[in-house]
Parts: sequence; C-alpha cells; structure tokens
Amino acid sequence: MSRLLHTSDWHLGRALGRYSREEDFDGVLAEITAIARETEPDLIVHSGDLFDTSRPTSRDLIRAVRTLDDLAAIAPTVVVAGNHDSPGYFELLACLSGPSRGRGLFFIDKLRPAREGGVLTFDTRGGRQRIRLAVLPYVHPNRFWQRSSVSGTTPAAYAEGMRGLQRELMQALYEGHDPDRDVLVLAAHVFVAGASPSRSERHSDADRAFTTAPADLPEVAYAALGDIHAPQAVAGVPFAARYAGSPLQMDFGERGEAKSVVIVDADPGRPVRVMRRRLSAGRQLAVFEGPLEELRQTAHLYKGVFLKAVITDEEPDALLTRTVAEIVPHAILVSAAPKRPESDDALLEEAADEELNLGDAFCAYLTDQGMSGETAQSTASAFADLLGQLDEEAPRPVHAEELLRTALEDTWTEAS
Repeated sequence: MSRLLHTSDWHLGRALGRYSREEDFDGVLAEITAIARETEPDLIVHSGDLFDTSRPTSRDLIRAVRTLDDLAAIAPTVVVAGNHDSPGYFELLACLSGPSRGRGLFFIDKLRPAREGGVLTFDTRGGRQRIRLAVLPYVHPNRFWQRSSVSGTTPAAYAEGMRGLQRELMQALYEGHDPDRDVLVLAAHVFVAGASPSRSERHSDADRAFTTAPADLPEVAYAALGDIHAPQAVAGVPFAARYAGSPLQMDFGERGEAKSVVIVDADPGRPVRVMRRRLSAGRQLAVFEGPLEELRQTAHLYKGVFLKAVITDEEPDALLTRTVAEIVPHAILVSAAPKRPESDDALLEEAADEELNLGDAFCAYLTDQGMSGETAQSTASAFADLLGQLDEEAPRPVHAEELLRTALEDTWTEAS
C-alpha cells in the first residue's frame, strides 16, 4: 500500500486586521507534523500557497523551512508554488533546503516540461510500490501568450493551453508505467470549474474566469489540489480529486469551516481510500450580528475567538468599540461597527452590466470595517483622486514630493 499526506494553502504571514496569526500557525503546523509522524506517509504533498505574499518575512520563511524540514524527515515532501508564492523564493529555497542539501524536500518553483522535473518518482517505505507524481504549479494566464499552439489571452485560450500541459504530464506519467507497482498522483494549484470557494476568499472575478474543467484533469489515482480554502472533493471526475483546503480559518468568510489534512491510501489498479484528519489548533472566527443586549447574553460563547461584531441597535459612535470590548473581554475583537443601511450593501451588489463606482464601494467597505463615516468618505475621496490620476499623462504633484524636490534643489552644506 502507498500512503500520501496532502496539505495546502498555509498562507504563512496572513494576519487578521491588526492581529498576527503566528500563534495559530505555530499550533496548526505542529499538529500537521504530529499527524504525519503518526500516520507515516510515503509522500507528503503541499499543493501551493505556502506563503500569503510573494515577499514573505524572514520569520515566515524560517517558520516554513523548519516545518517542512520536520516533514521531510518523516517522508519526502513536495511543495508546488501557488499564485501567492514567488517562484524566485522557491528556487532559492530549493537550493538551500532541497535534495542537493541531502534533504527530501522538493520546491517546484515553476512549470517544468514533463521530462525535466514535471514528473517525480518516489519508492514507498516497503519498496514494493512507487508513487509517480506529476507536478503542476500555478500557471498564470500570461504563460500562454507566446505559445505558438495557443492564440489569444481569453479564458478559452487559457483552458486550451492547460489541456495541452496536462496531456503532456499524463503521457509522461505513463512512460515506463508499471500497472502492478505504480500509483499515479497529480499535485496541482488550479481553480477547477465548479469548485466552491469560501465566501470571502481573495479571488477576483477575472481569476475565476481562468479555470480548468474537471474533465481536463489527468486521470490519476488521486489529484491533490490547491487554491480553494474550503476542503472539498471535486465533482465530475471518475477518480479521487480533492482540495485539502487551508489549515486555518483565514478570514471571516471561512468561519465555521472544519479544517483538515487529507490521508490517501492507494494500491495500483484500485480505488483509493481518502480520509480527512481534522485540525483543531487554530482559533475560531465568529461574526455576531444583533443588539448589544443579545451580545451580553452570549458573551461566554466568544472566549478566545476572533470576533467581528455588527451591532443592530446602535448609531455610529466612537465609543462603540470600547463598549463591545467591555461586553466580550475574553474575545479577540477584530472589529465592532453598527450595521450599515441596506442601501450601502447594494453598492457591492450592482448588476454585472453596470459600471461599478469604486469610490462608493470602497467607502462602504471602510464603513463596514468600523471606520467613521466622515473618515471613510475622506479616505475614499483620496483613493478616487489617485485612481483618476492613472489616466493622466502627467500625474498631479504630491505636496510631500514638492517639499522633497525643493529641499534637494536647495541643499544645506556644512561650512568649511
């Protein structure tokens, strides 16, 4: 039997408002490592978005490498780059921490031809079986602009290009394939059409337009997918394909989601057995919406919880946050604000064929985050002013820039 541990979308460095999530990351990464030690997989796969930004801090780099080194001591560990990851950082990490340094840790920084690192082979612990792994890191739509076989930059052109890449990987997987010994696996950071993202995941509509059809995925024993934070199976494929999901509730759109890693047991030529292992180390996120009196009655439910409070019986008041904090002293209060009128909500739900007023939408968002109306309007106006300058050939001067230019033109020199 071959055993695989699948994890994904750690997003190291993600914060929640002004609050760091380092404590939560440390707890859940230790939990994932403990599960790996207990289950003894033959291969560990991380399907992308190791970091939350393309320029992670030194603390997050250290956190990632230490955890991945611990995992690689248990089983070979492969990490494919997601859309939040920097291929350059992955290349550097591969040089410092990969197989060239004697560690079973593989960073897949960019798309590689199937015969040049696009397919990796790993013997299982007993040596009787092999896992042949096709790796497909995030492929930006721009990747296909200059491919002679693909014309245009439309979602259809992207889908065509992705089909070609996946066909190549499939062909390479079957070269030298031993049906009595080999288990075929795909690790990919892709948005599969029909998958259900968490409500507030940071995807634009444009991102969602560039999808991969379920039928285009290479037919393998198991597809370890990354990009979607809600753990789920992919419908419409004749084999097991899953998003492992994020290990923490990353934002309030993910509140209530049960996080997990995936354990996959496989034998050549047989359906795999997929088991989710629940992760519990991360603190929960909650949204309260109602009057202050109801919050007083339910305050005990929010101990140790990141809380967003939307108060329905109060007018905008600079002291509202303090009042809410006194009611739920043991919660981690991320924001507290009165419920805004329905007319403000409508700004974010305009019909697709209408032009969105970004200034108004931004103002509504700031108000929803607890900023006073006057400050939100001022901030949104400054945003609109900067946005308008994008279309100007000669942007208007900024006051601070003028002061700096004046100082440089009339520099003070020390007397000789």
